[in-house]
Parts: sequence; C-alpha cells; structure tokens
Amino acid sequence: MTVRWLRTAMVAVVGAGVLLGACAPAPTAPLVAGAARETVAVLPATSAERDTPPALHATSIERVARRMTVRVRSRGCRQLGTASAVAIAPRLLVTNRHVVEGAQSLELNYWDGTSATADLLAVAVADDLALVRVSIRLPAVARPAAADPAEGADVLIVGYPNGREQTVQRGTVVEYARLRTPADASPVMRLSAEIVPGNSGGAVVDRTGALVGVVFGVETETGYGLAVPASAVDDLRPGDGALPPTMC
Repeated sequence: MTVRWLRTAMVAVVGAGVLLGACAPAPTAPLVAGAARETVAVLPATSAERDTPPALHATSIERVARRMTVRVRSRGCRQLGTASAVAIAPRLLVTNRHVVEGAQSLELNYWDGTSATADLLAVAVADDLALVRVSIRLPAVARPAAADPAEGADVLIVGYPNGREQTVQRGTVVEYARLRTPADASPVMRLSAEIVPGNSGGAVVDRTGALVGVVFGVETETGYGLAVPASAVDDLRPGDGALPPTMC
C-alpha cells in the first residue's frame, strides 16, 4: 500500500499511502521531547456491532467537532508546515508524529481566533501519533468514544485542508486493515471521505460527537482517507518515545 502523508507541503512515502500536512521556511526555539521509547501498547480494532444510535445531526455534531479541532503550524529550520490536531484534555492535544517531526516550535490557532504555543510530550512511532502540551487552557476537548466504530458507521472528518479554513467532511468507516509496519502498529481505519494535505492530525467523530480516530494520510491506490483509531490514543502517555533533535 502507498500512503501519502497530509501535512501541507511536507510529503513522505510510507509503504503505499500519503501522510497529510503543508511547508515553507522558518526557525525558532527547540521542541523538547519526552524520554525515549518508540511505541505504545496497541489495542485491537473493535468493529463489533453495537446499538444503533440516533441519526447524525450535522449542525450540533459539527459544532462539537469543530471546537475540538485546531490548526497546527510547525516551524523548522527550512520549512513551515500546517496540519491539524485534536484537543483531548484541557492542556493536551494529539496530532501525528510526522506533523511535529523536524519542528523547532509549534503554534496553534483555535476556532475562536485564540492562538497558543505547544511543547512535544510524547510520540508513538508505530501509530504516527504525537502528544503535545498547550500553553493555555483549551476551550473545548474531545469526548472519547466507548469503542471504535463499526464498519459502515457514519463519521465526520474535521481538519484544515492546505492550512486554510476549517472544513467538515462526511464519510463512512469502510473497513479496518493492517496496512503498516511494524507489526505492532494499530489497525488502520479506511474512510470514504476526501482527505487532502493539511488534514493530518484532524478529528474523526461518530454520530454522537465522540472522537473515534485521528487522520494521518490517504491511500493513493483507492483514494480512501486513513486514520488511527482513537483506541490507540488511550495508550499514549507523556514521556513515551522521542524524536531526534533538529539541527539547523
């Protein structure tokens, strides 16, 4: 599989998909990462059937999803990348490892116009996740889902495509698949939604507004969006993993 990462302007190839994030030049103070350990415990995907919830009401659920998703600008020696992140606690965000890799500083922009800075706390290399601590208290945080959504479930995908205005995409969970190495990487959630650079780190929410996944790329052969199930985020803790220091 070919995966395209979607951090705007930073594109890397991993097996066979695209990771989503954006870039141009800039530097500032170094990011401090937690102590070394490169992977987190992985929970199996749970796509078991559960009670059918009420129909997805876009107006209220979109509002919840928009408030928990922020824009991230990662400044490095020779680049400025933009992507997305999700608030999971009053001062914590989760995004992708490839979004923060090579960054010397992180700047955040919220739906209400608030700006803040952040420090790197942990990374999960296998699951392409990163945990960052925010300089201010976040105005809204995600509510974790009780379980990963079933295949065929309706979802909303929120992010900042190409670093511009926030958008919300409707989609469905097509299936779960093990498309990545190493073997301890969590199963990937395939999504029937249009995902573009800048969506990396964005929220995937279910019809109740709960966080069920974090976008990380696009499968080039099929066009499916790819996300890490939110169950993998539960095991990411401060001090997990580390990124090599950025030398300019």
